[in-house]
Amino acid sequence: MSRVALMGENSVEYISALLNIWNNGDCAVLLDWRIPFGTAVDMMREAGVTHCYIEKRFLRQIKIPLPADLVWITYERNSNTAEELPRELYRKFRVNDSFDEAVVLYSSGTTGKAKGIVLTHFALQTNADAILDYMQPQKNDCMYIAKTLSHSSTLTGELLVALKAGMRLIVGPTIVPPRLVFNNIKKYGVSLICLNPTLLAAYADECTKNKYDLSSLRIIYVSGSVLNDRIYTAAHKAFNGIEIYNVYGLSEAGPRVTAQRADCCQSNSVGKPVKGVEVILVDEKGTPVCCGERGIVHVKTPSRYSGYISGSEKFSSLYWLNTGDMGFIDENGELHILDRIDDVIILDSHKIYPSEVQQQIIKNTSITECVVTSVEHKKNIFLGCLYTGASEEVGLIRKLRNVLLPYEVPRYFLKCESLPRTANGKVSVKEAAAILQSAFEKELQV
Repeated sequence: MSRVALMGENSVEYISALLNIWNNGDCAVLLDWRIPFGTAVDMMREAGVTHCYIEKRFLRQIKIPLPADLVWITYERNSNTAEELPRELYRKFRVNDSFDEAVVLYSSGTTGKAKGIVLTHFALQTNADAILDYMQPQKNDCMYIAKTLSHSSTLTGELLVALKAGMRLIVGPTIVPPRLVFNNIKKYGVSLICLNPTLLAAYADECTKNKYDLSSLRIIYVSGSVLNDRIYTAAHKAFNGIEIYNVYGLSEAGPRVTAQRADCCQSNSVGKPVKGVEVILVDEKGTPVCCGERGIVHVKTPSRYSGYISGSEKFSSLYWLNTGDMGFIDENGELHILDRIDDVIILDSHKIYPSEVQQQIIKNTSITECVVTSVEHKKNIFLGCLYTGASEEVGLIRKLRNVLLPYEVPRYFLKCESLPRTANGKVSVKEAAAILQSAFEKELQV
């Protein structure tokens, strides 16, 4: 078995190349076409790649010499618009539940270097089966792919689910205006679509401004980051009450961990574990915490990863996977995700959970989106907030003092046009912190 890289925009040809890799008994190293080519080459080196399928137009744009020790296999993307997956590719797909390596996926981490995550065929298949269990697709369902296929959520939750269920699949490019997606939904009779919260907010905004025929659309699945109440409410109204499912997971778990219809969830919850998955929360010593108490989210799943390319692991035991997320389980058994462990801020011996502060800011002000992180000055640390939406400098801090503890109220606010994001649409905490720090230091120099 060899590891073979695949780099290109969403397309029928991309899926055909992926199936070729699998049918040859090789492992596919899926690389996001939007990352710098030098970074992609470094990832290939780390993964021990021998061959690379690459979309021809990207090869033409590369300004640096191609590594001579890699075999480059080019393919042409025949359409720049959405296409229906032809039936011959369904016949090309073979169910494989072996423990052989299937893919290497690079995480879209918000704070650090991306890690190569190894998943077996068994992990992908069992997670796809769990998704089908709660999705319960109907005979005439049609799935639309709007996110990159190099991401675990799209690969397993959309492509594999569609192939296994035999449902119609529309493969769309990733960077297009919402109106084009809506036109394709009408054209192909799309009933299912998977989005991240950023895309959902943008689509809801466009749908509010203009009328579209979305009568075929039945369910929207939202993953990638926590769906907050404001975005859900706006989307639910914009899409005339279409069912919206909130799902949570991570690539290391295959990726799906929990799922539930958003209007059946408690506020800001990510639902209950999918079939075959268990979730517990533990304290820093590894002791399980009680219902409602904050803890570190651990997952037991048959779909867990085999390890990282680097050799480091997240396993806290033989069976349990440490997600690195902080959260709690409520009285209904629903999981709530608060923050990454690394994002928790210690301020004067107080633990501050940025997501809880962000929720209160969004709930009680006209701020649309925000990132709360630490700002440093002369070894003193305090909270800063990078935000979008209406400016509320007058009376903002006074308003927040009514809903937050004194040490939770940010001292420094900075408005921006849009929050920095990773290639997969997640807010980049690292970049937000750098923007806040830089702006604050400039103000001090004035």
